[in-house]
Formats: sequence, structure tokens, C-alpha cells
Amino acid sequence: MSKIKRLDPVLANKIAAGEVIESLANVVKELVENSIDAQSTKIDIELIESGLGSIQVTDNGEGMDEADALLAFERHATSKILTVNDLFRIGSLGFRGEALPSIAAVSRVRLTTSQQNKCIQIVYEDGKLISKNEVAGNPGTTLEVTKLFYTTPARFKYLKSAQYELASITTLIHKYSLAYPTISFRLINDQKLQFVSLAGQTQVDLIASIYHKDIARAMIPFSAHSRDYSIKGMVSNPITNRSSNHYVHLFVNQRAINDQRILYAIRECYEQLIPKNRYPIALLYIECDPSIIDVNIHPRKQEIKFSEYQKLLELIKQTITPLVNSLHIQQKPLETITTQNQMEFHEPVSSYQESFDLETKDFTQEPEAKTIPVQTPKVSLEEPKPVIPDLEYIGQYTGTYLLFQNENGLYLFDQHAAAERIRYERYLKRMNDRHKETQELLIPLELTLDPKSHLLVQDKKQKLDDFGLIGEWQGNNFLIQSLPTWFFRGYELLYAEEVIQTLVQEKSLTKTSVIDDLAKSLACKHSLKANHYITETEAQILLSDLRKCEKPYTCPHGRPIIVELSVGMIERWFNRVI
Repeated sequence: MSKIKRLDPVLANKIAAGEVIESLANVVKELVENSIDAQSTKIDIELIESGLGSIQVTDNGEGMDEADALLAFERHATSKILTVNDLFRIGSLGFRGEALPSIAAVSRVRLTTSQQNKCIQIVYEDGKLISKNEVAGNPGTTLEVTKLFYTTPARFKYLKSAQYELASITTLIHKYSLAYPTISFRLINDQKLQFVSLAGQTQVDLIASIYHKDIARAMIPFSAHSRDYSIKGMVSNPITNRSSNHYVHLFVNQRAINDQRILYAIRECYEQLIPKNRYPIALLYIECDPSIIDVNIHPRKQEIKFSEYQKLLELIKQTITPLVNSLHIQQKPLETITTQNQMEFHEPVSSYQESFDLETKDFTQEPEAKTIPVQTPKVSLEEPKPVIPDLEYIGQYTGTYLLFQNENGLYLFDQHAAAERIRYERYLKRMNDRHKETQELLIPLELTLDPKSHLLVQDKKQKLDDFGLIGEWQGNNFLIQSLPTWFFRGYELLYAEEVIQTLVQEKSLTKTSVIDDLAKSLACKHSLKANHYITETEAQILLSDLRKCEKPYTCPHGRPIIVELSVGMIERWFNRVI
């Protein structure tokens, strides 16, 4: 007797519902997307107990006739695609025909829809048709979902709190309002208005209503296009950043998506301008021909595969990076910047320079190997404009913060962050000027690796050679016979291990990225520390060196160096100004 049985359709629908319907927000998502695909201009979402009691979505869209209304509850019944070719040119949000049957399999659904002055009401419960009647109703469609997960108590048990579910639904509606500004959305919970957007609102107005008017003011628009992609959107000033990536919204052909590589590309545009674990606020709208993307790779259609993916990432970075840097330049009290070619080194003076004195001597030693000539860049003859205004030194607070003043207010400098920025740019320039040079060692350096790292790096010897780390293996030991000349003396083994571990972890290994990481590491280790008192002369030298930096207002890790307290702000504290 055969052991394989064809599943009952109701049971099959319950199994499939587990992939599509995980939470209350998933239900709202599917219903709202159906309303959007129905060409609605007004969509109302009404919840009872954050959706635990009921979810009702009402639109003024095209509606359905009786035959379509019944077919809508059949699995894989859809009006969005007809042929295989349609699957590769999807322009609608829904297309699989799974949403309604999945929801109806785990709840009670009442559909009321009107078309050509005829309104039909259909009720499904536990995946079965309960009733079908003609009723009076307005144009469009209303879907009411109750008793959600009542036949699957395990799923109901793992729902979050009512507030969490409401927050998830609210965030979802925020995204739809940003993606479809021509549609009016209204979200109501327990008869209390939670959010409303009006058709025709600008992006700035929407951001102000979702977040805050101050955030909206900090957003700057951008746009660009290539052969395959067109992008536009808004990004925040580096000063305006957040601790999570929930404020970065990505849309592809008006579909909200999750994409970690695009998110990382946007974050890279803010490199050194915001702290490591902070994120900007950003809206990114990507438009492209549907044939070069595949949206059919995720049950909830939140992930997409792109053709020419790398070109899209490059377009994003090439567009946003210069914009963000220009925003950084415009931050008060920053005026302009000097070029890297105009940087100079002070002779070692007092304790501020003593820590750099030894580094400079080691760095400038001539290598034993023959050097490869590097073309000297042309130096601008124009006088650099000041990046930091003229300031009068006042003193030092807790051995950590330097205090300066001028007629505009009080300025606090983080001495460690300032010294770190100065050294970082010096190291980076030196390393980049000599990144092609390598030198042979009279006595090989021995680097011992754990067995796993040794096995994983065995087939990557050519990449090590290309990088300038040339040597031979003796068991788990790597005998380094040649290395790049820009490796700082005394740290060769540390840097070599970092390069190898980067290869082991399958991360992107480029000289530019490694040089940058090592410059940051050196700058942090050797810079003037907090809780260290310095003289006025040393403070003035630090300020003078900082003025020559390209990005004098943030350290290499994105932390602020300078905080300005305006005279007006201070006077308001003391109620001297009303």
C-alpha cells in the first residue's frame, strides 16, 4: 500500500500560510498590497487590539465581480501574471495568488467588494467558504480578518505584545506612504488615529510626519542614473544619525525591500563621518526595467536579485559619497578644507609631538630594497582658506577637552580625537605614497597560525604574494621573507596576521581597505590620550595641525572632534535672552 498521500487542500493551505503569514504585520502587508495593485488612491487600515481582535483594510480601488471574488480565495489564482514571461517582468506587488488563501486558512475573512453597482460579500473560515451574499456597499473592497491563528494556537502563542505588533504595522504603513505618495493612508487602532498621510504630500512632509520636522530639515535630495538603473532619494546630514538601520528605507520600483549590501554601500558613504555603529537616515528609490531583477526569491517578496548588482552599488556610492562629504564640509563652524597635498609636518615640539617623533623617524627610514618611483602630484599654489575659525585658547578640562573661544561662542575639542585625525591622515598619505614598494628581509619573520586558518589560507598564497607578503610555509608557520614597506616597524607580524585573517574570513581584501584599517589602528594607538594635560603651546600646535586635515570635524571612526556652544545658546541657559 502506498505511503505517499495527497494532502487535503485545507491542510496544504495551513502549511503554506506558515511561509507567508508569520505575524499581524504580514497580514496587513498582503491586504494593503492588494489594495495598491487595485489602483486605489485611498486606503484605510483599522485595527482592534493592534490587530489581535481584528484587521480591516478598506480601499476605493477597482473592486471585483462575484467570479473573481470567489477565485481570489483559490491558491495560485491571480490576475497579475499569465505566462512564464510575465514572471520575469513583474510590475505589481503581488503575483503568486497565495495571500488570501493563506490568510483564510488560519482565520475568518469577510470580503466585501463592489464593481459595476453590484456588491458581493463572501465569508471564509478555516479555509472553507461559509457564505456568499449580495449586500449594499461603496465602490472598492473591504477585507476584515478576525480569529487570526485561532486554529493554529502555536503560531498565536508566539505573537509579540500588542504594542510590538502595532509598532510593526505602523512602520509598515510608513514605508507604503513613502513608496506611494500619491495614495492616502490612514491607520486607526481601537478607534484612535495612529498615522495619516495625504495624497500629494512631499517626501519632506512625510518624513516630518513620520519622524520629526528637524530630521526633515536635515535631509538633502539626490538623483543619478546609469544605463540600467535610476536612483533618487534623500540622505541626512552626518550630524543626524541613529543607532540602528531602521531609518534607512530601500525601494525598488516602489517595492520596499531588505538588502544588506545596499545598506552597507550607503553606510560606506558616511565612512569616518559618523561613528562605527551608527547609521544615517536615508530614502533610496531605485527604478529599473523589471526584466533585470528577480522578486520571486522570498516568500514575502522582501528580497530581490539584481543583474549588474556591482554597477548599482557603485552608482549609489558615487552619487551619495560626494554629497555627504559636501554636507560635512558645510557643518558649522567648518568653512572649507585644504587639499591633502598642502599638508605639512611640524618639527617635534614638546610632549604632544614626542609620541609622533619616533613614528616619523621609523616611517621615513629608507628601505633596503629598491624603491619604485611614484609620480609626485601637482601642488596647488592657492592659499588654503581656514577650515576652523580663529580661536583663542582658554584652557583644558579634565585633561581631555581643550577649550577655545571667539566672538561666536565656546568651542570644546576632544584632544584624543583631534590627534587621532591628524595622525590618521599623515599615516594614510605616507602609506598610499609607498604602497607599491616591498622589501626583502635579511631574517624571515615567523607567523604561527592555528590549524584552521592555515588550511583555509593555503589556496590563497597568490593573493598574499600580490599583496606583498611573500614567504613559505613550514607546517602551521608562515615564514615571511618579503613584506610591504609601509608596514610600520615593529608591527609587521600584527599586520601580516590581520591580512591573513581577512583572507580566511573571505572578506574583501584590497590594499586600500587594509591600508585604511591599519592607519586607523596606528592613529588610535599612538595619539594623545584622554586624561593627559598639555601646555597652551601644545594645544595651539594641535589646533594648527587639525586645520590642515581634510576632515577636521570627525575622527577616523566618525566621532565628533569639536562641539560648538554659541553665545546665544549659553545666554538662554542663564535666561539672559528670552
